Amino acid sequence: MNPQDQPPKSSWTITRIGLIGSAIILVAAIAYTLYQGDSAAPPVSTDSTSNDSAAVRPASEPLSENVMQASINLIDGQKTRLADYSGKVLVVDLWATWCVPCRREIPHLIEIAKEYKSKGVEVIGLTNEDPDTDSQRVKEFSKEFNINYPIGWADMDMQIGISRGRNGIPQTLIIGRDGKVLKHFVGFSPMVSPSQMKAALEEAVEAG
Repeated sequence: MNPQDQPPKSSWTITRIGLIGSAIILVAAIAYTLYQGDSAAPPVSTDSTSNDSAAVRPASEPLSENVMQASINLIDGQKTRLADYSGKVLVVDLWATWCVPCRREIPHLIEIAKEYKSKGVEVIGLTNEDPDTDSQRVKEFSKEFNINYPIGWADMDMQIGISRGRNGIPQTLIIGRDGKVLKHFVGFSPMVSPSQMKAALEEAVEAG
């Protein structure tokens, strides 16, 4: 072959760099998708009529007595139980400070706690973080976001009981005055979830 017919070495080098760069971007995209896991999935509201209700208990079923009676340590040093909210409409939020969808949901929960308190609605947030290592971070987070409802720690049994077979956070339960779970939301979408939650709350409040 005539040396003049061979492609310049610089062009071949640039081509190789481009191919390697494309491969790195593809691998990074796949890794990011896998890392997101359930938290990246679109929010799901499950109830007794949901097509995937086999993945979670019927929404009309109450939480187990063990979960309702379990002592919950709050970040202010007080203790409470979900059973203490008997006769109230209760919003239970399973969350964490590092969870981006949780951060997006919290302002809406603050609004709910303020708007619906006079209607007999209470909100409680339960973080799945470690109280031994994350106590200060959760307290600072609560202060930064001006959270106006109780924040406590969910141990593993509490997390399992609240999630009811579903993975990912946030998970938000709306529990009626009769103690039965009216709605179970997994994930959070700013465009969809707030209106769905308020509709469920109105239903729970009107149910008496």
